[in-house]
Amino acid sequence: MVERVQVVIRPVTEADLQALEWEGRYRHFRRLYRMAYLEAQRGRRLLMVAEAQGRVVGQIFIQFSGGRHNLRGVKTGYLHAVRVRPEWRGQGIGTQLIQAAEEELRARGFQRAVLAVSQANEGARRLYERLGYRLFAEDPGRWSYVDDQGRKRHVDEPAFVLDKRL
Repeated sequence: MVERVQVVIRPVTEADLQALEWEGRYRHFRRLYRMAYLEAQRGRRLLMVAEAQGRVVGQIFIQFSGGRHNLRGVKTGYLHAVRVRPEWRGQGIGTQLIQAAEEELRARGFQRAVLAVSQANEGARRLYERLGYRLFAEDPGRWSYVDDQGRKRHVDEPAFVLDKRL
């Protein structure tokens, strides 16, 4: 059994946006993080971080719409940008982030959570399945975004789509 480390899971503040870049590793997502934060301010999303020892060590974003994975009549939330710093993995932080997101969805009347995971990320898929998520589709994982330098980037990362009744 994994020993859980003590973390505080809380909503992202504007001051956290730079910390989400992980000392530059994810700087290319700067515009995406800012847009997601602004959508959270409008109530369309919730961005949460896990904080330990005064440092952001994990994150999860919740979109209050399952997008193309919505089922008619079933209120579906979409979990994404789930990330835990490598040196903090294996301590239950990912589990705590997902459970906190599910609690937020339930409190808002959602009945289902959906997430996508890279087909290459077997560890994350095992975590999600251990938490009750089940594979129901595959996604080509093709999307694009504008990076922090204003360049359009294209992503091609095939994914499994999993869901869970809340």
